[in-house]
Amino acid sequence: MRDYVKSKDFHRHMRSLLAPRFQELGWESQAAGKCSFARGGRVCWLQVSQYSNSLMGAKFTINMTEGSSSAGNTRVLFRLNEADRAVGRALEEDIIARLPRPDPDPEIEVVGDNGGTVLVKLGDLPRANSRQWEGPADVWLPYFSKGDLDDWAAFLLPRLERLIAPSSPETVDPQLWAQRFRRIMGFFRSR
Repeated sequence: MRDYVKSKDFHRHMRSLLAPRFQELGWESQAAGKCSFARGGRVCWLQVSQYSNSLMGAKFTINMTEGSSSAGNTRVLFRLNEADRAVGRALEEDIIARLPRPDPDPEIEVVGDNGGTVLVKLGDLPRANSRQWEGPADVWLPYFSKGDLDDWAAFLLPRLERLIAPSSPETVDPQLWAQRFRRIMGFFRSR
């Protein structure tokens, strides 16, 4: 059985693992309930995927907000260098390989690449996403248990200072651009 970690437990656990390092770097913990830290006009926060569930596990990423609006949200894991990506990919594959396979392992229908349905073994649903590690991509770190979170924290801690440094180039989350565009278009439509 998988030890699924709910969102509130995720934030509590990751805060306990990351807070000491953030504090060493001059960041302060934000509001209780979330794993977020502030320094000056910058806020760094962990985001759990909205598609997380006990069957597929969960994924998280790290965001940075500059200033007072969410318009400056960026994903800091874009900053992982080639060596970081190799280590992250190996860790993701290890986490996925540790998952117990269901017995029996039934086939279920899922939407395939071409939009039609395909049958997939239930145990094959959580797979490592090697494409996210191949270049500048939106990196989401999968987890199924607190042990996986411990592993990701061990991966992040030595890289944290470089990942949240203000001088590093940041890539704006493409979903935020789409949200801003819809807001602007809504403004014009309402007139």
